[in-house]
Amino acid sequence: MRKLLAVLGIIGLASMACGGSAASPEDVVKGYLDAMKSGDIDGMMQYMPESEREEMTDEEKEMAEEMLSIMAAIEFEIISSEIEGDEAVVILEVDFMGQTDEQEVELFMENGKWVLEEGVI
Repeated sequence: MRKLLAVLGIIGLASMACGGSAASPEDVVKGYLDAMKSGDIDGMMQYMPESEREEMTDEEKEMAEEMLSIMAAIEFEIISSEIEGDEAVVILEVDFMGQTDEQEVELFMENGKWVLEEGVI
């Protein structure tokens, strides 16, 4: 259930407002949000830390997929990013249902690729 709440955290992020080693932090955030907008939980999971991917149950995935249907309306623009060692922050402008907000998404390097910070999603 903790993992479901973590997935719903990104929905909260959005409403408040690539997997490979060559992917930049911006690519990872864009890939994650594109997968979220299309309701693709498996696509979203490729940008999550390994520990979160391993712990999410099929039931939690199904529940999250049902809730993601409202995320198709989200629009986002990457404003900037900053990398410091094995950590990065991507700043987004998020427009959801007519409300625009700026959000920070934290990432870290795991096994040679950028992933979203645990608890962010």
